[in-house]
Amino acid sequence: MTAVPPASLVPAAPTVGADGVVDALALLAAGELASFARLATDAAHAPELRTRIVLSRMAAGDLAPLDRIEQALAGLGTPAEEVDDRIWQFRELLAEYDTRTTPRDWWERLVRTYVGYGVVVDVQRLVADGLDGEAAELASESLADNGLADFVVATLGPVIQAEPQLGARLALWGRRVVGEALGIASRLITTRPSLAAVAGIAESGAGLSPEQHAAFMSRLTAGHARRMKRLELTA
Repeated sequence: MTAVPPASLVPAAPTVGADGVVDALALLAAGELASFARLATDAAHAPELRTRIVLSRMAAGDLAPLDRIEQALAGLGTPAEEVDDRIWQFRELLAEYDTRTTPRDWWERLVRTYVGYGVVVDVQRLVADGLDGEAAELASESLADNGLADFVVATLGPVIQAEPQLGARLALWGRRVVGEALGIASRLITTRPSLAAVAGIAESGAGLSPEQHAAFMSRLTAGHARRMKRLELTA
């Protein structure tokens, strides 16, 4: 069992309070749970045994940081029921992405996970950039590259090159699913002002201005475009 981190998880930055750190860590926990569920489902639908093993290992890896995240949240003094409620709300919001994007085949399933995982991790990293001390270290460990992007590129890339029609279809699918992912990211950052404050996007206690919201969405869109370029698909 990993040792419990010290209770000094509140960042030194004066604009970030304990409530913001709780929300940031709750979002990390919710992201791990959402990613685990998605990868486990993908593994169950994988056409080959080796692919099932690879995705199952990735899914298990996403659960590994949960103990430390829960211990860190307990160290902040927030009642457990409130922490669970925040994690659940984030988890339910992230799960809407899967509900709204039903893939028709294995290739669309891979693109959906690639796009959705990428957008959520981009949001988490923006928020994590505003953390300090042990909280920042924990976020860095939780958001370490799990190899999913490289796996998807290595799996899909040759198929797309060999089948241009499939590539065209997946490019359209990618544009659809990123729209859903960006919509959920927008709701995350606008309904939880504490997250925007931790990320340095808005002042503590203030909502996002249209300009701040546009800049936030632009960063996420740019990240998506880079990921699609790796697949040689038009974003």
